[in-house]
Amino acid sequence: MQKSLSYRNSYHDNLHRYAGLKRFFERWSADPDFKQDLINNTTETLEKHAIPVTPDDIKYMIDERITELPQPVQTMWEISKSKQDLIQSFYLSENLPRDRGMLAWRNRQIARQRFDLGPFFTDTNIHSSMTVELTQGCSVGCWFCALSPDSFKENYNYDDNREEWLGLLDTMHSFLGDAMKSTFLYWATEPFDNPDYEKFCLDVYESCGVFPPTTTAVAHKDTERIRRFIRLSAEHGCWLNRFSLTSLGIMSKVHKAFSAEELAEVECLALNMNTSFAYGNAGNFRKKALERPEILSQQDNKLRKAPWHRSNPDYAGSEEYANGSICCVTGFLINAVSRKVQLISPTTASDEWPLGYIIFAEATYENAAGLEMILQSWSTEYFKEKLQDNDILRFHPWLGVSVSPDRIEIKGRFNQKEIIEESANPSLYHLIKQITEAPARLADIRQYAAAHLSIPPQVSDSLINELYKKGFFYGC
Repeated sequence: MQKSLSYRNSYHDNLHRYAGLKRFFERWSADPDFKQDLINNTTETLEKHAIPVTPDDIKYMIDERITELPQPVQTMWEISKSKQDLIQSFYLSENLPRDRGMLAWRNRQIARQRFDLGPFFTDTNIHSSMTVELTQGCSVGCWFCALSPDSFKENYNYDDNREEWLGLLDTMHSFLGDAMKSTFLYWATEPFDNPDYEKFCLDVYESCGVFPPTTTAVAHKDTERIRRFIRLSAEHGCWLNRFSLTSLGIMSKVHKAFSAEELAEVECLALNMNTSFAYGNAGNFRKKALERPEILSQQDNKLRKAPWHRSNPDYAGSEEYANGSICCVTGFLINAVSRKVQLISPTTASDEWPLGYIIFAEATYENAAGLEMILQSWSTEYFKEKLQDNDILRFHPWLGVSVSPDRIEIKGRFNQKEIIEESANPSLYHLIKQITEAPARLADIRQYAAAHLSIPPQVSDSLINELYKKGFFYGC
């Protein structure tokens, strides 16, 4: 088994080459006073924030007379693009579920997300097939956390549970195949709350050949442990780690504790209120925004300044908030402490799904054999390539389905559209019209289509299953 990623050459080499510039932009995106401080005294400000670049390296950022985009900025953009290429290759093309039914389910969910969460979210999401929580609750308590964790209660002890843990990995690897490589080990948890976190990561590496990426909000606390972990993950070919920096003070602590070179392969995500980053409108943040709508408006203004938002007329023409979920799993969410497993996929947070993901199913297991039985049951109920006779056909309530005498338009939240002309496809037009009038079982729609629309059963099944593949139906 090859136990490393083959993408480290250009992406990671450039991260190290431009580590100082990377750090500069981390501060630039987080600190609204940073630019003025640089103008007042460039050298002193760079030294204060432990940013190893020269004034000449960043003068284009503070001298408005310079209009040409410098090579270092172009390179940083290319680094960002190469990261996206890595995601596309590793997560969306190569390491897919072994089970054909699960692959079909996953593809449906990703197709739905394009209409639900928009193209940018869908294209940049890793759509991981599995994550495992190694604690019950979280010690950090971020006010904006989109996953609304409970306070920390309990760890999953490695020595006490090693046999069960390895059985879980074997069971999931047998079912997922190469998709196991997309696994990570946190969710509504802080990874380093578990003192054995590194051991669990190494077991995932031994199981599937990939060291799982990590996001932590406590990099400023036990810096020596974090430093050892960065080295450990790099030695095992990990492609990415991230620090969530919830205040400018924490960013300063982290940047002083670690050199730019040490953090070259670590994304430092600025999550303070004034950062250019916009919070996901789910969980804790959504609760706050419902109480204080101006908070959401402030975040929405940030999103609308982003190049991907400004350059896409579908986003610009929509009033929807374009960051309605932070969920990056289309697959299994497992809590090792409670032994609960859920089948989830991202959606725009709502009263029905306030955490920004749909929970299709959930169950508890006692051991690996019990987990395998759950997977078999869900394979029958959810991991289908085609609709079954008793499946209820109804469109998602957030889809805009407009029926006119000559055409039907299915419209997503961000103006993604599917248009069916009656003249070009009369059978599909009339099938959709019937479904909008009265949700019904597939068998009933098929019978109605044959009796009243003169559409043969095999034709109606084929056309409806094409809509099914596009993720248009609620609960599927």
